[in-house]
Amino acid sequence: MRKTNKKASTRSLLQRVGDKKGLVAIGIIGVLVVVLVIIQFFQNSDLESNAEETYSVHIVREEDPILFDGIVQASEVQEEYYDAAKGVIAEVLVEDGQEVEAETELFTYTNEENQQLLNEQNRQYSRLKERRSEAETELANAKEALNTANANIKKSNQNVQVPAETEESMSVDAGIETAQTDLMEYESEKAEAEATIESAEMSIDELNDQMEDIEYEIETLRKGITTTITADFPGVIEVNNTNASTLASSEQPVVRLLSKDVKIEATVSEYDYDKIKEESPVQISLMSSDKEIPGKITQIGSLPMQANAEGSTSSRYPFTVIPEEPIQYGFSVQVGFSEGAIYLPESAVVEEDGKKIVFVTVVGIVERREIEAHKESNFYVLDSGLEVDEEVLLDPSPELADGDEVMVMYD
Repeated sequence: MRKTNKKASTRSLLQRVGDKKGLVAIGIIGVLVVVLVIIQFFQNSDLESNAEETYSVHIVREEDPILFDGIVQASEVQEEYYDAAKGVIAEVLVEDGQEVEAETELFTYTNEENQQLLNEQNRQYSRLKERRSEAETELANAKEALNTANANIKKSNQNVQVPAETEESMSVDAGIETAQTDLMEYESEKAEAEATIESAEMSIDELNDQMEDIEYEIETLRKGITTTITADFPGVIEVNNTNASTLASSEQPVVRLLSKDVKIEATVSEYDYDKIKEESPVQISLMSSDKEIPGKITQIGSLPMQANAEGSTSSRYPFTVIPEEPIQYGFSVQVGFSEGAIYLPESAVVEEDGKKIVFVTVVGIVERREIEAHKESNFYVLDSGLEVDEEVLLDPSPELADGDEVMVMYD
């Protein structure tokens, strides 16, 4: 009984040893298969790498626009502050938000001091007018007296004349003596009338001159009594205070007139200053919506603005943009300026015999192409020879020829 059990144990042990050898053999075979696959992969990779070189590419694109922040403002602003020299504000004639045309009356002044001066000038003018009237009456009377004296003198001369033979034969007649006496009196009246006429005419001339001066003063004062301020151009009114009694003490303008035409005030840093030009087109993006409006740069400041940001080392310069469509006052916008330039990395251009060559790839097929470009810093600016969205190789081998196949890698 014991012998039989021993034989069975021996057979079981041999069976277990055989199973282990089978498993080892299978493991070895699996490892060999994996090794062969890896060797085959690298062989294929080596063949492929020997057939095609791998390059990074640069896609030809225009540079993104330079963006500037800006604020929409009125193109013209008329601000009218209180002017004590014009008097006191009598009435504001417009309302906040009202649209007005040029020459619209905005508000009026009343000058009480000028009114008092005007009253005094009017009194003086009335007195001068009375004196001139008296002088004119005196002149008229003197002229009438002169006419009477001349008529009497003529008549007396006729009475004094006597025939010669009668005069020799008779003594001086009492009637002739009377006529001669009257003639002398009439001559005296004539002289007095002529003197009165001359004096009256001089007096009237002086009074006329004085009245003319006072008329000028009266007209000036009359205009200064009520002064009306008008709009210089069409626009929208801004009134912060309509209380006439407190406008005199306010530091704010009585009325602000904003033109309907608007402009955008923006700033450019010293690094981009030379890139923007007057009359250059720009694209205006409204921050409050997706709307874009074309515009044009109209003015670029030559003096830098005072730096506002603490620690800022860059100077900023103001410039003005005029939009082609109206935009609401105060809106925030972004002004996009595109140089229209295409930049190429220095590593994409090969210089050969004074020519600039790039290697364009289309679906892995190479084309050598001559371009026109100029160097700026560490890149080239394309003048001609490439189109947007074409692909050029970076660090190409000068040995590449038209039609060569390459593998490309995109960043």
